[in-house]
Amino acid sequence: MSDALLSIGEVASSVGLKVSAVRYYDDIGLIETAVRVGGKRRYDQATVGRINFIQRAKGASFTLDEVQQILDDDAGNWQQLLTAKIAELQQRRDQLDTTISLLSEIQVCGCQVVATCPRYEGS
Repeated sequence: MSDALLSIGEVASSVGLKVSAVRYYDDIGLIETAVRVGGKRRYDQATVGRINFIQRAKGASFTLDEVQQILDDDAGNWQQLLTAKIAELQQRRDQLDTTISLLSEIQVCGCQVVATCPRYEGS
């Protein structure tokens, strides 16, 4: 892996974000500018990995504050946050599974009006 510094545009392109999003992450301290060259931000390659983690965590419904806690906590407290988030996601998954089952039953029941479907009324 190269030690060359990346421009903000190169970082944004490599992670599929707009430059403004990368700039925002820098401004709020989620990522750090390695150096400024001619007033322009330059980032090391590790920034790409950090942003990829941020994007995946956001996709799992972590807030940016929670992501920052996870990434910047060197005392191990982030583990409690992960445990709570896993429980939350499992509960959401269970709710989605129940909803999917109900909708599947309604879809094949033959009713013309969902509101009068006996399967719907019993939920």
